[in-house]
Amino acid sequence: MDRLWKKTEIWLDEEIEEQEFVDQISCFYKNECYIYAIIPEYEKELLKDLSTRFIAVKSVPLSSIFTCDKGHIGYIKDSQKEFLYEFYLRSTTMDYIIFSELDVSEYLQSINKKNKDIYKIFELNRFPHITIGPDGQWLNVFEYN
Repeated sequence: MDRLWKKTEIWLDEEIEEQEFVDQISCFYKNECYIYAIIPEYEKELLKDLSTRFIAVKSVPLSSIFTCDKGHIGYIKDSQKEFLYEFYLRSTTMDYIIFSELDVSEYLQSINKKNKDIYKIFELNRFPHITIGPDGQWLNVFEYN
């Protein structure tokens, strides 16, 4: 039986530079790249820097215990790939970051406080995407048949 998907892990240098990281993503996404994320409100500096670029779709509580901790679900159409590395650097403090060449923004409305897993949007719909492994050690590249 053929597998419906293929996952490739690409190991990253511990001290990877910005251009090297962008080059890794550019191997898969030659043109523009969408960055999907849940940005916590405590990332005020990032939200301020992205204020005109990040399209927030909705807010959700980040914890079922502390409902005052909120995050903003949204995306950036990163045509110049200028924000990829910034999100990579923050991947250890932010739970949900996905890179894709597809515009799946219409699916973000399905995220709610009980189901914040934006990865499922990509997996269930078989959308190719890239995620960052724990501690930024590697990239997970998901491709579907």
